[in-house]
Amino acid sequence: MTEELSVSRTCVREAIKSLESLRLISVKPKIGAVVLEPNHATLINADYLSTSAFMQQAESLIEFRKVLELGLVSLAAEKATEDDWETMRSILAEQEDALRMDRSTRQGIAHFYQRIGDANVRFHKAVAAATRNPLAIMVLEAISAPLSEVSRRTNEMPGVPEAGLRQHWAIYRAIRENSPDKARRAMQMHLAAAERNAHILEEEEHVAEPVSPSARKHVALHR
Repeated sequence: MTEELSVSRTCVREAIKSLESLRLISVKPKIGAVVLEPNHATLINADYLSTSAFMQQAESLIEFRKVLELGLVSLAAEKATEDDWETMRSILAEQEDALRMDRSTRQGIAHFYQRIGDANVRFHKAVAAATRNPLAIMVLEAISAPLSEVSRRTNEMPGVPEAGLRQHWAIYRAIRENSPDKARRAMQMHLAAAERNAHILEEEEHVAEPVSPSARKHVALHR
């Protein structure tokens, strides 16, 4: 799995731990991971994934998405129907419409980020839905809250919303062509861009962090 998805063993182990904590799978010695039957208790417990500190961290979220979404997009390329393609095209059209919005006012900017972020998450949910796998849909839904937050913040960076739309179109075209390999490569590029953006955002926020009075005093004493 690590070679197929191009992720580390640690990444796979953490993903399995998260799924096990949700009671979506059971890991048994000498057998491996066994998918459990979804139930109402499982759905309620899925809120854990959306609120845990682990998933709120952009880097951890992206690593988890590498395990999850590379497999989903390949499966979607095999199973997607005309209805799925239409749903994706409709969401992409909404993204394009959002990019044409007036952003000259504070209210317009806020509305833009809301629309573009919502469309972004719904596109990824549409890819999951195209797999016809209820477990995949459930897990993608579970990470939608942290995904939406990371998307909102990175979309504030210049050029990111436009690049995200181009990457979504590349993913859609690969799915439409029923090409799992091409779809996987398109998703890899998309997630790599998301990872770069998250790192840039983290660096910018670190530089912008205010210096505490005690820190200023420490610096002054050592001048």
